[in-house]
Amino acid sequence: MNQRLVWNFEINNTPILNIQDLPQSEKESIKWEARYFWSQKEIICLKGLNDSFLDLGNYEIKHRNDQYLLLADDNYNLKKRRDELQYKPLLKEIDGIRGYGSKIDLCHNSAPEHLSLETIQKQALTIAVPKIALIYKFPTVPVVKLELARLTVAEKHFFTVCIEGRSQFLVNHIAKHLLPNQVSCDYVNFLKQIIKP
Repeated sequence: MNQRLVWNFEINNTPILNIQDLPQSEKESIKWEARYFWSQKEIICLKGLNDSFLDLGNYEIKHRNDQYLLLADDNYNLKKRRDELQYKPLLKEIDGIRGYGSKIDLCHNSAPEHLSLETIQKQALTIAVPKIALIYKFPTVPVVKLELARLTVAEKHFFTVCIEGRSQFLVNHIAKHLLPNQVSCDYVNFLKQIIKP
């Protein structure tokens, strides 16, 4: 039976996700993400979570007011956060799980060759994406985080789940268990489905 967690998120403990049975992995230099999006009308069921996940005291709450910058011909992950223009380079993609390098502050560091600050300033469409996120840290090695968030884009509400960490195996395993048959998507492609740059 499903139990309401928060917003449109529900949990079902069948089949249970046995975190303690997952092997320890070596911490990778790449941060892996499996992210999913839904409209405000959809109910999202996370499989395999027990009743301890219903206690919101186990989550860290974050408020973000990011602005994503979309380029019509490229899918670079660019955003403004706290007066920084951040670029998050996509390094790998395996089974829909994306692997990112460290964020680069383009205001204080030189931009990669393929990405000019002038092009961004002239051509990018800026989209405000305010978000409230609840973040849970799984007791894995290395740590994998579960983010449940409610965001607003063009005056419409959406929900997103992200499973992220520095182990492709753990992120992939947990994502496939919690959200079987879901197709992951990144912010840039999600936003381009709503707003055409």
